[in-house]
Amino acid sequence: AAISEDISVINKSKYSAALAETAKPEKKKKIKLKLKRNSSAGELTNIDVLAPSSSGSVEKDLAKPTGDTREEKSKPQLKFKLKVSKKSKEGAEKLEGGTNESNAVAAEARKEDPPMKKKLKLKISRGKELPKGVSVEDNAVINPSSNPTKLPKEDEDRSSKEKVVEKQFKEKVDKEENKTSKGEPEKSSKLSSAEKSSKSGSENASKTCVVKTSPSISTSTVTDITTMATANFAGSTMNAFRRAQCYKVISSLKRRQHANCKWFLKPVSDPKIVKDYKEKISHPMDLSTLSSKLDRHQYETLAHFVLDLRRIFSNCLQYNTDYGDDFRSAAVECFGCAEDLLNFFVAKHESPTVVYPNLLYCWEKCINAIDSLLKVKNADDGHQTAWYFLQPVTFFCSGSYPEGYLERVNKPIDLGTITQKLMLGCYNSVGAFVADCRTVVKNCKAYYADRDDGELFVKRAERLEESMEIHLGELVMFDRSPDGNEAKQKAKSKCMAIDKPSKSFLEDIMRDLRATTYTDRVAKITESGTQYFEMPVDTTLVPDYLQIVKNPMNLQAIDRKIENGSYKTPEDFEYDVNLIFKNCESIPKIIFIQNENTRTW
Repeated sequence: AAISEDISVINKSKYSAALAETAKPEKKKKIKLKLKRNSSAGELTNIDVLAPSSSGSVEKDLAKPTGDTREEKSKPQLKFKLKVSKKSKEGAEKLEGGTNESNAVAAEARKEDPPMKKKLKLKISRGKELPKGVSVEDNAVINPSSNPTKLPKEDEDRSSKEKVVEKQFKEKVDKEENKTSKGEPEKSSKLSSAEKSSKSGSENASKTCVVKTSPSISTSTVTDITTMATANFAGSTMNAFRRAQCYKVISSLKRRQHANCKWFLKPVSDPKIVKDYKEKISHPMDLSTLSSKLDRHQYETLAHFVLDLRRIFSNCLQYNTDYGDDFRSAAVECFGCAEDLLNFFVAKHESPTVVYPNLLYCWEKCINAIDSLLKVKNADDGHQTAWYFLQPVTFFCSGSYPEGYLERVNKPIDLGTITQKLMLGCYNSVGAFVADCRTVVKNCKAYYADRDDGELFVKRAERLEESMEIHLGELVMFDRSPDGNEAKQKAKSKCMAIDKPSKSFLEDIMRDLRATTYTDRVAKITESGTQYFEMPVDTTLVPDYLQIVKNPMNLQAIDRKIENGSYKTPEDFEYDVNLIFKNCESIPKIIFIQNENTRTW
């Protein structure tokens, strides 16, 4: 234990405590004091320091005789006996003799110590925990050892190969930093906030080898996919009828997939994953946001609405990458139902014109093929082999490609981007989907084949390729078989059937709706809640009503449509009822002003 340097002389009265602390600071020494009567008399006027004898104990008369000897004889004299262990005695001797020397040595050591180095702290936020042995420097590529379920606490479980790879990366980055310090310009001018804060500190601060996960998927990738999916559908301009059909698709999906849709009603807001979710998903979407964009007329074409609807479920598959995850099955089921509803409410009315991108006829088999890749585990550690192929390379390299990557790789692609392209309708053939899947493995081999640090990546890619060829081969054979041709024809003519609601059923709903009441808070008067929605709005009182509301609706008009049998589906009836209240909400509040004898609106 270190003793503060300003303690040079120990107080004699605290000698026993000093002995105990010096010998073993982690354990408290027990000091036994025994009081003995002495035949001589005296008063306890002075207390001398007890010096231990060679036997390890000391006896010292603490009183000195003063005054009259008669009085002294009448008063008992106390004698203290202090037993000190040998370790404590040796520690005390070293303390007395070596205090000055230790202080001098400590002072010289402090002079030689370099200034405190500031550590580069970066927050690591990932939905799935990072694998052990991950090591990344500036503009470097991650060196994984595996894909565990927990973040590494120490390097004790890492293999020797991974440590060698990490050491090589450190040496490489050090060489680049030395070149930069000699006057060569830096290759990358973009720095993360953590890097800027570290560079503003001490110049001697060493960079810690950590993983940086700043940007996730580049926005250019998402933009390219959107452009690819909507390029040939500029003519599908959104109008009132198409907007009404979109509302029916959303309402029907919520009703038919009530249990599964509850996960997609609102934006992802779980604080445990929201940051990681935004890093991986560049275009979040949910059903409430979809409806809000419809209300605000933010969709220029029908194709853009369809893409946002599909993104709700493709985002779920791209983020939840564990094989057998319940969210994946819920997303696939909702996605299939949404496609059937789009075909029924939108495509059927637009036929033969195609107003939004069609899906690959065997999209479900393609999703199953991707699921089979997620199932593959590493032979050495049992972790997911496809972990580093699920997100773009930029996700693992601070938002930019590693040095020389684009020179060797012509078409960067990953399984997450393939999932997005599949579910947004970017693939026109099975061959295009299979080619992209194989490109993921080819890109890894092309970049890491002749690199010393790429052995681990190449092994993962080869293991993934073995499973990929099996399942993709089955998919290609199905596409060329008679069963595949039959499935293509069924997909073109597929259309779900929705029963027409009965007249009595709709009349019962209208009766229950009119039975609702409303109580005024001020006047305390209870009246019918639907009395203001029974008849059309009087345009003499609200002259600009038809300028604001393009499609008026009232309860009496709904009664006439029920009587005439105009409602072919429950969604048609539901849309008209909701339209009454949406029209009311779209009108600005009317301010009634009384000016003398004139009333003005």
